[in-house]
Amino acid sequence: MIRFLSSLLILIILTGCSSAIVTRYEKGDHFTRSFQNMIQRDKKISGAYYEVERNKKKQIIAVKHFSGSKQLMEKSYYEYASDGSLSKHHYVEYFDKGKPRFLKEWTYNKNIVTQREEQWFTRSRTLEKKLIVFYDKQGKPYLEQTEGLGDKIESSTEYYYDYKNRLDKSRRNFFLLDGGLRDYWLTIYNDDIQIMTEEHYYPDNSLITFYRYTYHPVKGYREREEILDADRNLFISRTFDAYGLVQQEEERDRQMNLQKRRIYEYTDKHQPKFIHHYNSKAELIKTEKYHKPQYLEAFRTPGT
Repeated sequence: MIRFLSSLLILIILTGCSSAIVTRYEKGDHFTRSFQNMIQRDKKISGAYYEVERNKKKQIIAVKHFSGSKQLMEKSYYEYASDGSLSKHHYVEYFDKGKPRFLKEWTYNKNIVTQREEQWFTRSRTLEKKLIVFYDKQGKPYLEQTEGLGDKIESSTEYYYDYKNRLDKSRRNFFLLDGGLRDYWLTIYNDDIQIMTEEHYYPDNSLITFYRYTYHPVKGYREREEILDADRNLFISRTFDAYGLVQQEEERDRQMNLQKRRIYEYTDKHQPKFIHHYNSKAELIKTEKYHKPQYLEAFRTPGT
């Protein structure tokens, strides 16, 4: 935080020494640097507003966003390269008592982002978490690092792309307090950037569990998933319809012998109707009313 705030201080000094032009607006956006409804200097401000500072080249160098009660809510400072392109954007969001809640800093090269840093703070100004993202020449992230207390890396994510620059796979690592690897998730994508597999491993590369997905060839929705439930030593497979409702669920042992099967029945309006239960011999043993609909779950890799 000291490094971040020091850069902000330097910017404040530099902008203060220049003959900057300050304009106020009713609406605006720090990230697109677009502002509307300019407020005349002699007009009394009754609501929230933006205070925009420009240099001699008419480049926006600072933005402050105030509430209707004149409380500072957000602040940005901008740096530019010699060719006029944006080189850095420093952004601060405040608690209602004026203390920083959230800090962001982007670094650019020829209008392409090369690094992003984010920091979150408690009301007592204690750093909760820090995220650093590194980007390649195409502006695609190739490494993320999340740090906790004591600047210790808690997790990292590596991104890999194919020859067409499409996301091909990612690896999310989780670390122990001593810096050693605790476990990791490997995620594989198809050509449409849909997740095909999620595999969870120990540091020695032994498999903990996996999730595999297939999608409808035309409509693109997830229509099947296969899961290794390591705790129960079972393979679970489920099929889904276009609405995400489970159609069938099977459990099999490691030898792929059927243990049980459930078929879910719905009304024409996609409301739950019945669940049909089958035994290991695929024989119907029970039918019961189906009350609460079961939908497909979100992807399992933490942070996905």
